Amino acid sequence: MRYFTLPEAQALLPRLREVLEALRRTRDAATLKKTQIDLLWKRLEGGEAVLGTIGDEQKQMDSLASRLTAIAEDVEKIGCVLRDVDAGLVDFPARVRGGRTVFLCWRLGEPEIAFWHGTNEGFTGRKPLADLPLDQA
Repeated sequence: MRYFTLPEAQALLPRLREVLEALRRTRDAATLKKTQIDLLWKRLEGGEAVLGTIGDEQKQMDSLASRLTAIAEDVEKIGCVLRDVDAGLVDFPARVRGGRTVFLCWRLGEPEIAFWHGTNEGFTGRKPLADLPLDQA
């Protein structure tokens, strides 16, 4: 597991904003594509000759699914933890005094990392950074 200092995590936010927005766009496109495929299946069941179109649409869906996986892997390679795509919630493992591990917590739309929580807590357990005994600034 990679551990981040607060400045390291803050420096990644511009990149993460782009990645999360791309992830959301791709997820939305995949959701739309799934709906289109479902409608085509209904048309096929109704006797329309759309099997070739379903195949073409499924190839596009597979491409979107691959893209989603690649984007999620990009987040994983950075070393942070993507908690919730809809909320744009990301945690950064960090060490505090005494070697304790915590998560620096950031949500898409927030200008900077301003909260943290313990490893056994979630978003609802967020506390202000001022309450965190960081070893490094």
